[in-house]
Amino acid sequence: MARPLRALHEDVSWFARATEVKLLHVRCGAALRKSALKLLAAGELSLDNQSPFVVLEDAWRLADGGWRVRAQRLAEHWEGRRRVLSEEGIELGSLSGRAPASPDPHAAFGGWVNLVLQCVRPPLEGLVIVLAPALIEDAGLFEAELRELVMQPELAAARWIVMDMQEAPLAALHEELGARAMQNVSVRDDAAFAQDLNAMMASVDPELPGPARAGAAWPRGIIPPPRKGDRTPTVEQQAEVDVELAAAGMSPALAGSQGARMQQYMLAAAVQMKLGNGELAIQHQREACRIAAEAQGERELVLQWMVLAGYELALGREDESYRQYAGVAQKAEELELHLERAQAGLALALMDARAGRHPDAAGQYARSAEHALKANATGLAIECWRLAGQMAAEAQLGDRATECWRQAIELAEGAAPDVAKTSSAPRAARELAALLRARGLGAQAESLEHQANRIEQGDTRAAAEALL
Repeated sequence: MARPLRALHEDVSWFARATEVKLLHVRCGAALRKSALKLLAAGELSLDNQSPFVVLEDAWRLADGGWRVRAQRLAEHWEGRRRVLSEEGIELGSLSGRAPASPDPHAAFGGWVNLVLQCVRPPLEGLVIVLAPALIEDAGLFEAELRELVMQPELAAARWIVMDMQEAPLAALHEELGARAMQNVSVRDDAAFAQDLNAMMASVDPELPGPARAGAAWPRGIIPPPRKGDRTPTVEQQAEVDVELAAAGMSPALAGSQGARMQQYMLAAAVQMKLGNGELAIQHQREACRIAAEAQGERELVLQWMVLAGYELALGREDESYRQYAGVAQKAEELELHLERAQAGLALALMDARAGRHPDAAGQYARSAEHALKANATGLAIECWRLAGQMAAEAQLGDRATECWRQAIELAEGAAPDVAKTSSAPRAARELAALLRARGLGAQAESLEHQANRIEQGDTRAAAEALL
């Protein structure tokens, strides 16, 4: 990830110096968007830069290009900047009482950019607009609107940085601007990362000292002496640490080299899955499970095992995945790891439902609800009861569906308002209402619909009792 970001940093630095460049176009991968956006915004701090930067992330949609919202953000940003700089003795022009005459949002945005340019005062020069829409629904229309702004004579002092998620090539604009346009492609090189990781795993032993563990060249068999002042813990002190680790649910053995090795295999498995090397990913993840088991890390084993089951499912091996998730569920139940038991049950229920085993799916969801509640995951328990009711209804088990939905509603009534109103209990209430209305019980159905509305507002029984 560091390599493309370093290249982007160099391009932003050059853009700050080369004021003749009108456009920097950054084509970014999703994994790097957040980091890339921080780098672009930090371009304003470059020693060679004299222009204020304004970052606008609003999506560009066919129904609404977002120019009205961008204009509002631009004006608010400028006035906020003006107030802050005024306190430091730097005066900028104010937008107060000024506004573009055009009713068209796109044209009005250009008008606001023009007004801001008129408000810029030395030592500042020009303006850099960073357009980083989270979504571009039509690359061609977006490019046409962008071109109008970039080529507008009144906005000659404005320069533009455009970051997209590789949705908008801007080929025509690049051709028109020629040398006055730059392009940067910031995508993670997963193949290179996997190659580096495999080399590290093949050659690096977690028992080695720090520099060698990180992959640095190091003389074979040489262990550096302890730093002056470092003290080796006594047996009693190490025992106390082990007790604290065990109390936190972590195997003391995994706090050292075994844990580092387990993490290496876990990370390698994830990379190989992303690269489409499923068999290699499974091998790495099984090794992570083996290390956790050897270290007697019970919770770590359950977590690594659950990841392995998920990989099997992603590779389309549903029978093997079901067997693995069933093993995870059994182990988690033995260890009273209730949240992990609930999560494994959800996966089993999903596979039962996809196979048309709706009664089995209802049972799995119900058991997951019970364990989620024991783990104090009330929102998850409510959703599990709702899904259990849905599966029971699919199996024509009306009474069981009613019971499950009522469990979900009852949990929400006893939950904190913020948990209840964001839960799926209102949906459960409406699903139950539809079932009752189909049975001719209109009054009960209407009551449930009112209850759903009340829960959505956080007006639960628990909230009412708290006021007493």
